[in-house]
Amino acid sequence: MGLPRLPAAQLESAVLDQLRAILRQSALIAEIVPQAIKLDPSLDEAKVTAAMTRLDAIWDQLFPAEQSRIVRLLIEKVIVSPTNMELRLRANSIEQVVMELQPARVGREEGALA
Repeated sequence: MGLPRLPAAQLESAVLDQLRAILRQSALIAEIVPQAIKLDPSLDEAKVTAAMTRLDAIWDQLFPAEQSRIVRLLIEKVIVSPTNMELRLRANSIEQVVMELQPARVGREEGALA
């Protein structure tokens, strides 16, 4: 049996909804804290949690190109079956996004654009 046809916008919306739900999970944040600290020793649990919360809060204000870049950075593969959809995230991608969302770095980048 084949998959039902879905409009691209509906599928993209479902992928984004699932990705944002994944990024809100406290278990995920607890899991990535040690990995993020390995990549940047200045990080701690509070900074990682703040970055993840910030990403969710600012998502709708990001330019579509930036949203697309983050999605491509985070998602390795989307698997759609007749009963569900599975997102496979890239290794270390969340840590990389967390590092990009640090307030000092975001402030420097915004200042450079001004």
